[in-house]
Amino acid sequence: VPPGWSYEHDMELGRFLYNHNERVLQRGDCMTEHVSNVEVSSQVGDCGAASLTDNQTYSFWESNGPAGQHWVRLSMKKGSIVKKLWLVLDVNGNSYVPRRVAVYGGPPNRLQHLRTVLINENSFQNVCILRNMKIHLPVLEIRFLECRDQGYNVRLQGIKIKSFWEWDLILNSDIFQPARLVRYPLLEGVDTDVLYRRAVLIQRFVQILDSVLCYLIPLFEDSTGTFNPLR
Repeated sequence: VPPGWSYEHDMELGRFLYNHNERVLQRGDCMTEHVSNVEVSSQVGDCGAASLTDNQTYSFWESNGPAGQHWVRLSMKKGSIVKKLWLVLDVNGNSYVPRRVAVYGGPPNRLQHLRTVLINENSFQNVCILRNMKIHLPVLEIRFLECRDQGYNVRLQGIKIKSFWEWDLILNSDIFQPARLVRYPLLEGVDTDVLYRRAVLIQRFVQILDSVLCYLIPLFEDSTGTFNPLR
């Protein structure tokens, strides 16, 4: 801990990082900005790949073929890094709702397994199936291994991503210029290298906490007792 540093300094540094990083990441439509093409394994009629990105609740993609042979492939623009990838489920589809999916990523001819997800039957609409990638993956492929009730085909209302450019990920001491610290009085006058090292520590802590937070809260039957030690 830097000399003279306090919890309030950490809070102010956290606000600074949020204002100069997270808000930038949340701008615009990530699908339009970072995805160059969406392909699907098959489709029924007009229920094709375009329905996955049109943000319409009445449209959907529906596959057509044997069980376990369905996929959606995202071609990512050069330099994009995925922070979160969601499936938007058609919760009224019953046997069309995916139960188990696998995510692969990498160059088109060398896709590697990233994660397999078992989707809870109580999940409602948006389900996160991938998070916190560290490098650019030219292709992301979602493979639908199993549907509910032994269904054959998949139906999705959409796909959403939260992503950023790899150059936005770079954290260095240059971002702590005096002109940027005017609204953060506790940080003014602190050596930029000290701010940088503390910022790296905070970001690492946030990544670790975020990866386990879903297992800690909410516990509705004991929410106060659970939250106080965490805080």
